[in-house]
Amino acid sequence: MKAYLVSQPGSPNVLEPQNLPDPIPEKGKALIKIKAFGLNRAEAVTRMGGSFDAVKFPKVIGIECVGEVMECPGGELNPGQKVAAAMGGMGRKYNGSYAEMIVVPLANVFPIETDLDWITLASIPETYFTAWGCCFESLCLEKHPKIVIRPGASALGIAITQIVNHLGGQVIGVTRSSHKVEKMMKTGMYKVITSSSKVGDEVLETWSNGATGVVDTIVSEESVKDDLSMLAKGGRICLAGSLADSYGTSKSADFKDVLSLPNTSFFSSEGLHSSKDTQNLQTIIDRVEKGFYKPYIDAVFDFEDMVIAHQKMDRNEFTGKVVIKINS
Repeated sequence: MKAYLVSQPGSPNVLEPQNLPDPIPEKGKALIKIKAFGLNRAEAVTRMGGSFDAVKFPKVIGIECVGEVMECPGGELNPGQKVAAAMGGMGRKYNGSYAEMIVVPLANVFPIETDLDWITLASIPETYFTAWGCCFESLCLEKHPKIVIRPGASALGIAITQIVNHLGGQVIGVTRSSHKVEKMMKTGMYKVITSSSKVGDEVLETWSNGATGVVDTIVSEESVKDDLSMLAKGGRICLAGSLADSYGTSKSADFKDVLSLPNTSFFSSEGLHSSKDTQNLQTIIDRVEKGFYKPYIDAVFDFEDMVIAHQKMDRNEFTGKVVIKINS
């Protein structure tokens, strides 16, 4: 099979196209023919060596995909069945989705029913799984929430916007890139603030009672203090990553101290499991099909153009999701 193998961390050029042996599934796993997959900033971090001991090179990276079952030795899934796969060590503990085929433990294979095209479907799993968890598991959202997302131009920020709008709420997105504001507004955001530092005062000028919730994927000392300053009474903060270094902040917030606050929690998609999350994914897909959620796909690349896609991602050129399609 064709795949991109990373032998050592580095620039996008370390993504080396290779012909590798087709993987063979064992019981408890499924062999999937990959049709498409979303690109994620976490994969760039892994490519550059930022996953540290969690990844041993050489490795095929990639943390999500959609496709069809080719083989499932235990009989839990049928050949030809549509599935998504995400997380569970994919692209870290074992070879990931930057390939034509992949073997995934059944705990992280999600059988789905849909007529969506592969590209649209590929824009959903990791992004909307995380958005769903942030909104309903961490923030415990109900009707008419007012949510701040920092930064808001990511695929995650846009997915959260779709979920909040479906609840009759409003979203303020934060970006440091003024050229992204127009696209962000088109995704349904109520307001976009251009800033690389504090935004609490401007949020309170818009919502005098404060924000129902904040989703913070920067997670620096400065950002978390600012999050707390804009919260409404009873509001909650969801921490969902750490981009502090790329924002030039002093250091990431101390998670232990921050998470001791009663209104703050951390969400990670590492805990995804087919036994509890398959229905959530099917619900999300159903809502996409009905037009309630509208994934924003900024760019689609052929599998052969993986290096170019990573170069553009490193330059922070994208607003929304990037999808890689496999034409084999």
